[in-house]
Amino acid sequence: MPAMKWNRLLLAVVVLALPAVSRAQGIPVRETGAQQAPQRPVEQGGSLRRQRLQGQIRQAFTRAVRTQVGLTDDQMRMLAPINQKYVRERQALAREERAARMSLRDELALAQPDQAKVAQYTAQLQAIPHKRLDLNDAEDNELAGIMTPVQLARYRALQERVQRQLNVMRAMRGKGMGPPQDSGARGSGRRGGGQP
Repeated sequence: MPAMKWNRLLLAVVVLALPAVSRAQGIPVRETGAQQAPQRPVEQGGSLRRQRLQGQIRQAFTRAVRTQVGLTDDQMRMLAPINQKYVRERQALAREERAARMSLRDELALAQPDQAKVAQYTAQLQAIPHKRLDLNDAEDNELAGIMTPVQLARYRALQERVQRQLNVMRAMRGKGMGPPQDSGARGSGRRGGGQP
């Protein structure tokens, strides 16, 4: 599938439920009302096309949450810092997991791996899912402070729907049915999924 069509398909999926995409890509939502915060400059080795797509995703997030979840302007303003906080925490957790996996892999590649190090890295990896669940619970508690139960349920349903779609798209890309991946940094999704 040509890259242009792929980007349009991604954006269409995202419009349905962007929160999972913003988490998966580590994109903090910075908009309140109709105003958008200034974009970060393109990072070293980054792609202008990717930056534009991320901007479109942030705009789609605002529209989807307003229309499908029904948040007010005040709720949208309160949501932005919560989103940013948990994006950062999930990124840190993803880095921790990646570092532990690489360390374990490197240790196991040695002729005589250090038993204590292998046990330490394994314990770190086993703790990650628990930390992820704790993060999810903490985020749910904060979101419950600004959303009604119905809004929170709709918000989560949007996230789950888009995450399923992104998993399908990831699988298609893995089978050679999508454009090559950018070499940009990858983040970790809310419920364990990675970036598309």
